[in-house]
Amino acid sequence: MRRAVALTLGALLVQPLAAAPVALPHDEYLPEDLYGQRQDKPEQVLFEVQRYSLTVASELRPGARPNDAQASVSLLLEGRSVLPSSPVQRARLQFVDGVGGQRGARLADDGALLVINYPLALLPAIRQMLDSPGTDYVQGRFYGNGLIWADLHSAPVPAAD
Repeated sequence: MRRAVALTLGALLVQPLAAAPVALPHDEYLPEDLYGQRQDKPEQVLFEVQRYSLTVASELRPGARPNDAQASVSLLLEGRSVLPSSPVQRARLQFVDGVGGQRGARLADDGALLVINYPLALLPAIRQMLDSPGTDYVQGRFYGNGLIWADLHSAPVPAAD
C-alpha cells in the first residue's frame, strides 16, 4: 500500500515537470504560450543577420494579359548560424500586400532557407530595425504538433544616456 501511494505521489510530482516547455536559446523573444502548444522540443533555426539585400520585382507569366503582371518585394537575410545543429544561414522575408491570410513560415531549398511572409506594411519597420545599430537574429521553430513560429528580432540595446 505504501509503495502504491509513493508511486502515485511520485508520478504526480513528475507530471508537471514532463509537461513543462523545453528551454531553448532566445525563448525570451516568444510571446506567452497561452494555449500550451509549445510542449515538445522543436526543430530550431537561429542565425545572426550579417547582411541583407532588398529585391523589388515584377513578373509577367506567359499567356497572361499585359495588365496581369505580378509585383513582389522581398528581403534576403544572410548570416551566421548560432546553433551547431542548424545549417540554415539565410532567410527570405516575403512581403504581401493586402489583408488576406499569410502562408506559414517554411524551410525551402532543401532546408537551407527559411521563408517568412509578412504584410507589406511592416517593411519600413523591418528595414529600420535592420539599419539600426545592434545585432539582429532570425528564428524559426517547427514543433511536432504542426505549430510554426518564425521571427526577426533584435538583441537588447543599451538605453542612450
